[in-house]
Amino acid sequence: MKALLPLFLSVFLFNFGWSQSLSEIRSEFHAAVKTPDTSKDFHKFISEIENPNSTAKAYQAVSEALLAQVLWNPFSKLSQVMKYDKIMKEVVESDPTNVEVRFLRLAIEFNLPSFLGMSTHLEEDLNKIVNNLSNISDIQVDPMFGKYIFYFLEDTKLCSEQQLLQMKQSFNKVALATEAD
Repeated sequence: MKALLPLFLSVFLFNFGWSQSLSEIRSEFHAAVKTPDTSKDFHKFISEIENPNSTAKAYQAVSEALLAQVLWNPFSKLSQVMKYDKIMKEVVESDPTNVEVRFLRLAIEFNLPSFLGMSTHLEEDLNKIVNNLSNISDIQVDPMFGKYIFYFLEDTKLCSEQQLLQMKQSFNKVALATEAD
């Protein structure tokens, strides 16, 4: 039994530490989205993560795309977007059911200029997100981040009123369950 205690503690501390890191990643991501001038800081921050899981790797891909906003040279911008595309493709292939990964790809592709022809996964990602966010209690998405996804989908008008209502009802159920705990 004594031999299991260090293993249990290391697993617990690793998971607890990662949760905090993911919260920090999301916070840094929000800052970079709100203030594009901080995208270089976000890129540096996210690039320093060793052995990232698929979600962190998706944020690394996103950081490449966000850098394109602050570059002035069109070829450099395109190069950054190509780096994003390559990394994100690998991430989605390795973890196709991850809603957060799908949302990140959707958000970037929604904002890419259409002439690049790189916004080919919008419908696929939207369907994956909507189908899973309506069951948010069954998936591993932080409820606050789920709300962020919901507001993005509502603001961009990518979803129908029915889809938004279905997701909102799920969020309310999760909120009630959280309050009961």
